[in-house]
Amino acid sequence: MASDLEKFVRFCESDFGKRVLEREVEYVHRELKGYQNILDIGCGIGQFEEKLLDLDIIGLDNSAGMLQEARRRSNKIFVFGNAKNLDFDDSSFDAVFYVTTLEFLTNYQKAIQEALRVTKPNGKLLVMILNPESEYFQEHMQRDDSYFRKVKHTNLGEMRDYISKFYQIVKEEYFLGIKGQEVFDTSDKRFASLYVIIGKKVV
Repeated sequence: MASDLEKFVRFCESDFGKRVLEREVEYVHRELKGYQNILDIGCGIGQFEEKLLDLDIIGLDNSAGMLQEARRRSNKIFVFGNAKNLDFDDSSFDAVFYVTTLEFLTNYQKAIQEALRVTKPNGKLLVMILNPESEYFQEHMQRDDSYFRKVKHTNLGEMRDYISKFYQIVKEEYFLGIKGQEVFDTSDKRFASLYVIIGKKVV
């Protein structure tokens, strides 16, 4: 049976995976362009570091295998670490982002508190969460071997409300329509595979 790493690499290298990543990369770039020090929590194999060459991103993950693949793809800095106990000083980063990471963490609340701690005043938080109401998510959940079955949190409202206790939410939207192999723009939560929350650290 293929490992999570092997399955993820296979997905990212497929035509469909490349089209999904292209939309995600464009979104992250648009939101984080101009920020100096950026932390990618749950960087996986480092696709954003590989694609966003003009952004100063440090990737963090708790999988040695993922990080090994990330370092093969990019010469950016990658760190082995835990989202709930970040080994960085207070106010180290201008921006912090998670792409389909937060919902997999047992204690996402502690992760958000840690993100806040390492974010500079007026810094930015960008969170992309799998949308459990989408057809794409529900189709995945019907597969016994789907990684989506490891999702621990599906209450988007609860997650949003928790984040709002620490960051001023400046934008939230549904994003990245997927139907079959088709990838398209939509804010319709039946088809949008991601829910995006953007926050600002206010002091």
